[in-house]
Amino acid sequence: MPNHLATLALAAAVILPGRAFALEDSYLPADKIPYAVEAPGQPQRLGPLWGERAKGPAGTLVKVPGNWRAPVHAHTADYRAVVIKGLWAHWQMQGGEATKVVLPAGSYWTQKADEMHDDACLSDTECVILLINETPYETYLPK
Repeated sequence: MPNHLATLALAAAVILPGRAFALEDSYLPADKIPYAVEAPGQPQRLGPLWGERAKGPAGTLVKVPGNWRAPVHAHTADYRAVVIKGLWAHWQMQGGEATKVVLPAGSYWTQKADEMHDDACLSDTECVILLINETPYETYLPK
């Protein structure tokens, strides 16, 4: 098993509440994850693992190219995240660059709903992040 997949499996086992697991076995090989565009003109791709994030509890992989920085944004739900691959940075806008935290593969963070923040893939290679939400989740930009 590639190292980033082992990290994903460990992260899921550690941070997912028991009720998030299906009652039956299910499998989704990495090469079968149906990645799709999240926003036109943006390079990030979403790979649903379980649930539908816009409707309720879900786990979604986000894949972005290396050296990519997201526009400032927020989400309609709290989320938990684990860096599966790459070197990630996350920071709150009210604290500016001073709150920037660099997160290597295996790192974990949380983000409250409706707080503007920024994210970036600092590595030269792609970053893959696991996002976990319990309530309906959408991304939006500042007004």
